[in-house]
Amino acid sequence: MSALFWYNCVASISIIIAALVVYKKRNLLGLSDWLVFYLFASGLTWIGEFIVLGLFNSYAYKPGVFENIWAENLLGHLILNTTIWPCMAVLVVAYRLGYGWISLITAGILLIEYLFLKAGIYEHHWWRYYMTGLALIINLTILKLWFPLMNKVRHGLPRFTTLYFAAFVIIHLPAPLLLLGGQQYYSSAVTDDMIRSSIIFILSYHLVETFVVMYLFYLDKWFWKVVPFVISCIGQIFLASNSILIIQNEWKLTYTLLLYVITLTICLLMEKYTLRPLTKSTFRKFSSS
Repeated sequence: MSALFWYNCVASISIIIAALVVYKKRNLLGLSDWLVFYLFASGLTWIGEFIVLGLFNSYAYKPGVFENIWAENLLGHLILNTTIWPCMAVLVVAYRLGYGWISLITAGILLIEYLFLKAGIYEHHWWRYYMTGLALIINLTILKLWFPLMNKVRHGLPRFTTLYFAAFVIIHLPAPLLLLGGQQYYSSAVTDDMIRSSIIFILSYHLVETFVVMYLFYLDKWFWKVVPFVISCIGQIFLASNSILIIQNEWKLTYTLLLYVITLTICLLMEKYTLRPLTKSTFRKFSSS
């Protein structure tokens, strides 16, 4: 069986586990709020992987789809870090699992890492098993502590931080997909590999852009909520006109701008309708669960 099959198996099992957990705990939190937490957990994982893999080339994914190693890394990252890490976070926070269970989950993921290494569909460079274990424990502990704060303090910095990381995933996701599909890339020459350089550039760009977007969406006046659509589209037009954003293979800049409008609209709706202040009955339900 192909390497991609095993990547998809791990991702599918993780999603099934998370879906069952959310269904069983549907009275604890609304579906939209569960989704926001899932995206928040994904955003933290993406940024962590950007540092250890994108910047420091710590290991390599080998799903066996592309010849370019950084395209392989990007695909492996999208499959695993958008599924297994946030799905395990959902499991931990939904059942308020203790550190014994977190250690058991960590051991299970380390076993998967070991099997992937032995199968030759993943490799370490300077990375070691204990680093994965430590990263998992820290990640799940942070999310375990953040989840009740996110639910009880649905305003101010906790809410903004949660929505920021969730919005980052939504805004950034089209970029790696279009890069892997060959529709566009960003010519930044940060490294000697086009795909790696493109991701380093646009991910850094989106981290800043998402902060500006969500800050403006937070403001009360309606006209501030229009500004992110304008500045984001102008930003992409500027990058394209200066040959930083390269459009290819019959793709058009108009399509990229349309994707921006769609993702920003999702973020605007997310800010308006999710993680709203709890009613007294809902607060009691969460506190007693």
